[in-house]
Amino acid sequence: MSATAKKARPAPAAPAPAIRTVCDFLQAEGRLPKLGDPEPPWFFKGWALPYVQQIHATHPDVPDRWGYLLRTREAGPLLAEPIPPIHFGPPDPKVAGMLDQWTRTVGWDMGGWSDFRVLIEWLCWSLGLSTELPDLKPETHEKLYRTVNLGPLLAAPRDYLGTWVSERKAAGWNPSGFYPTSHEVCELMVAMTMHDHEQEGRDTRTLSVCDPCVGTGRMLLHASNLSLNLYGQDIDPLVCAITKINGALYAPWIVCPLPAEILGRAVPLPPPAPLPVPEEHQPPEGTPVYRADDRGQLLLFNPSPEE
Repeated sequence: MSATAKKARPAPAAPAPAIRTVCDFLQAEGRLPKLGDPEPPWFFKGWALPYVQQIHATHPDVPDRWGYLLRTREAGPLLAEPIPPIHFGPPDPKVAGMLDQWTRTVGWDMGGWSDFRVLIEWLCWSLGLSTELPDLKPETHEKLYRTVNLGPLLAAPRDYLGTWVSERKAAGWNPSGFYPTSHEVCELMVAMTMHDHEQEGRDTRTLSVCDPCVGTGRMLLHASNLSLNLYGQDIDPLVCAITKINGALYAPWIVCPLPAEILGRAVPLPPPAPLPVPEEHQPPEGTPVYRADDRGQLLLFNPSPEE
């Protein structure tokens, strides 16, 4: 066979671009990214998380739970101070309209039934909870960057995203028939479950709290006033993603869990256990179960031990 008849070797695939985080930018530039930079702010995984942490640290009506988590990590053992309590009271009526606006912004770009799911993906990337930036037009990213304001959600804590899913377009957003337990019932159930431990004077912060049908994480949010060891699972990846967002906003030890040496007890690891529901209600065999907490997520964007 002549040299010209030989098949050309395929060119090696280009390596995937490395994910850059907001911490990479901070280390390089000493500030947060902003509009006008060569790379736009939304290019960096977790760009919104410092703003959430700043609101925790400075807003008079927002308990500084991110600060509590960071101080605990720095101290090593559990702090002498209790968990800063959070109260899930009446919702801010403006937030529902804000969610409608943000979803429409994505819809103008993508259309179809995927706009809310893509908004959730965009929020997950913004808070450092996913590894893939949604494929939106630059002008859509910029409009979301300019208009998405998490401050009202933090100032009046509530599972706004869970309510939105359950009340709008169930056939498109809610194929698993998700309907959230009310905040008031979650608060009552947590109080009933943890009451004996409090009566006995135990430090409830180390107690494991698992919700095997976690939905959008309301039970874990209410349990976060008592425990630092929270985890859950569900068959619906959308609600698990919302649980992570709620964790980043209100209970950061869900998404950046404390290590076993601080909790003083074993930390449950994936894969999760089967859903403990009656056989007639079990999902079809082979249905994936999604972890609502992320035991693989290290604090902020620290490199993994093998790196």
